[in-house]
This record gives sequence, C-alpha cells and structure tokens, in this order.
Amino acid sequence: MLPSLSALRAFDAAAKTGSFRAAAERLSVTPTAISHHIRGLEEQLGTLLFERVGREVKLTEDGKRLAETTARAFGMLEDTVGRLRRTSRKVVRLAAGPILTARWLMPRISDLWQSFPGIELEVVPSYRPRMGDQTHADIVLSWHRLADMPRGALKLLELRPVAIASAQYLDQYGPINNPADLLDKPILHQRNHWGWLDWFAAMNVQPASPLIGVVFEDANILLRGAAEGQGAVVGWLPLIDQDLREGRVLRLFDQDIKPTHGYFVEAQDGSRDRREVQNVIDWLVSQS
Repeated sequence: MLPSLSALRAFDAAAKTGSFRAAAERLSVTPTAISHHIRGLEEQLGTLLFERVGREVKLTEDGKRLAETTARAFGMLEDTVGRLRRTSRKVVRLAAGPILTARWLMPRISDLWQSFPGIELEVVPSYRPRMGDQTHADIVLSWHRLADMPRGALKLLELRPVAIASAQYLDQYGPINNPADLLDKPILHQRNHWGWLDWFAAMNVQPASPLIGVVFEDANILLRGAAEGQGAVVGWLPLIDQDLREGRVLRLFDQDIKPTHGYFVEAQDGSRDRREVQNVIDWLVSQS
C-alpha cells in the first residue's frame, strides 16, 4: 500500500527546504503536522528518512532516494495539470526577460487582447538564454547574439548597443571625449562583462586590464542606476528609445554600431500544435 499523498507531499517539501518549519510554511500547515506525516511515513516504510540534529534535519541515503523520486513525480504532476488547465482555458504561457516585457511587450499588450480576446496570456520571467525548459512556458522570447540564432526560432527584434549615462554622471566624471576615457570611470554591467567588451571592440578600443564594475541581472535595474548617475552602461536600441527621448540618459557617442544581439521567438515542444500558441507567435512576429 502506497503512503498517503499528504505524507509524500510533506516529505517532498521538507526534502527541498531542508527544514520542517520551512516545509510547513510552504504548505500552509504547522511544523507539528509535517513532523507527524514524516514520522508516519518512516514507520510505514520501515526506515529513517531524516537524521535529526537538534532543530536541523538532513536526508539519509534512503531519504535521498525517495526525494529524487518525489521531486520527479510531483514535477510531472504539476506540469501535466498546468498543461491541461491551460488547454481548457486557452491559456498561453510566455517566458520573457524583464526589460523586453516592460519596454517592448507591455506597450503592445492591449493590441494582443483585442486581436485574440479568447486567449489568456501568462507572462513569466526568464532571465537567461535557453531557460525555457525551467519555466514550463509554451513560448520563450530568448536573447542571443545574432550569430547564435537558435535553430527553428523566429527573429523578433535586432538590438544595437550604445554607451549611455546621465547628465549627472557627465557632470561628475566628464568630459568623455573618446571611448577609452570610460576605462577608468564607473561602468555597470548586465549579466557579465561581454556587453562592454563588445562595445569597446566595435569602437576599436582594447582594454589593457580586466573590466571592473557591478554586475546586474535585471536590465531595468541597470538603466535606473544609469539614470541616477551610478555608472555608464551599454544600452540596447530600440529598447531604450523612450529613455533617450525623455532625457533620463544620454548617448555618449553618435557612432552607429550594427546590430549584434536580438530577441527570438521559440515554441516549446508539446505546445507547437496548439492553435492559440501559433496565434500568439504570429502576433509577436507581426509586431517586429
């Protein structure tokens, strides 16, 4: 006879959090309930699943084996239930990075609703390229170098890098007459240093030492830092067009660099044949 689903769910939460108290908070029950479930599970299986040291718990070898299975099982259940729910409600789950969502998708979202009123769009954050398999999304808007365009993807938007900063930054650290002047001034980075390295290379500047500066994951935070004078950043046209028009940041140089990166539309396996997914893809491409 299999253990109860409640006991297995309690065990799975405790295994993932490493704490009966944290598991209780996750499942909205008391720590005593979690402890009771796990004690009963251990009695039914005839083996210890956790080693208890004071208030801390640690999985035993048998506990680790069961945890691997419950993680897979509950993950499959959640994925299947989610897909069934989305199919019946015509929900399309879209994964996209925060800056694309805020600067490109949001200004167009009412047009999607008017074009397809029967589709409910759920937008979830996807910060890194190729992260779609972790979001359970139907469609992923991924960011890549143009030369690394994913096979089977559709190009949504080409991006051109520009160096930008605020007037406050220029007052404090200027004048900046050529790109090499930025090498000894505060600069901020998104995700890694490659944005600045690519920009310097395009401007025929070879840094003599590794670049330094704070690295941020969210480009919206990066742009706010630039607007507040915390550092110069590499921005991407056309995503920062409004920031430039409204004077929150200024272009440091007028040279136009050809597009180096882009956003791409990818449908996930298992969603390609759904009509509503194809409708959203067609709409996205029509907006590019």
